[in-house]
Amino acid sequence: MSKIAIITCSTSGLDYIKGYENVKIARTTIIMNQKEYMDGLDLKPSDFYNQLDCLEDIPQTAQPSPGQLLDIYQKLKDEGYTDAIYISISENLSGTYQGVCLSKSYIDDLIIHPFNSGSASYITGYMAMEAYRLVEEGASVDTILNHLEKIKENDYIYFMVDDLKYLVKNGRLSNSAAFMASMLKIKPLLEMNEEGKIVASEKIRTTKKAINRVIERFFESTNNGADTRFIFLFHTEAPEHLETVKARFEEVGIDTSSLIDAPISPAVGCHLGKGVIGIGYVKNF
Repeated sequence: MSKIAIITCSTSGLDYIKGYENVKIARTTIIMNQKEYMDGLDLKPSDFYNQLDCLEDIPQTAQPSPGQLLDIYQKLKDEGYTDAIYISISENLSGTYQGVCLSKSYIDDLIIHPFNSGSASYITGYMAMEAYRLVEEGASVDTILNHLEKIKENDYIYFMVDDLKYLVKNGRLSNSAAFMASMLKIKPLLEMNEEGKIVASEKIRTTKKAINRVIERFFESTNNGADTRFIFLFHTEAPEHLETVKARFEEVGIDTSSLIDAPISPAVGCHLGKGVIGIGYVKNF
């Protein structure tokens, strides 16, 4: 009889959601001030964002190492698991997915099922939450993977960053060339496209207008939130932006008390900087 484990990345944000302690987390390494930190363990969001403005260099990240993956696999095998579904951050944002694919041969008698979420942050986290729920209900690996594919086909992220330099410097903005000339003057609308890449889709001149456009795109796509099964709000030390979004949500009858509005993990914040506000959601299917 199969026993299925769920693994995901620390970038998923599950560290900040209670009730999923049995989901295994592979941690990104953050290189900052010539020191290395394990995302979510050695470095918490508040500590990270408080230091960010004082750094001389933009922090870098490294995907979970082969040794760390093998340690996770071995522990799962020792606990009697037969299968492990690894739900990874988009392969176009990190080498993690490819690393997991290569790691399948590291261990015998444990079948690794890599799943490229095509997304990041709490969308990946939601996939892990749903996979864990299905495991608890006794679902098969195939049933879980099919459900994850449906989520992947229906998830969206829109957001605004205060400073594009983090995304550009780390190579995470796919169409950065089109925005370079005016990157200091605009607050573009950013989104995760179907390929799992971050792209800038609209040039907007002020922070206020950019936040409003993030909200408008969400409303336009979801019938004011009515066509969604999961919504999360994310920010990087921008509580005032978060309150703006919540107020607009409440105006159209969305209950914000039940929404995830936890901070973004430091490993994601390395590529976004401070002042970020965004909306992620999964449409009904």
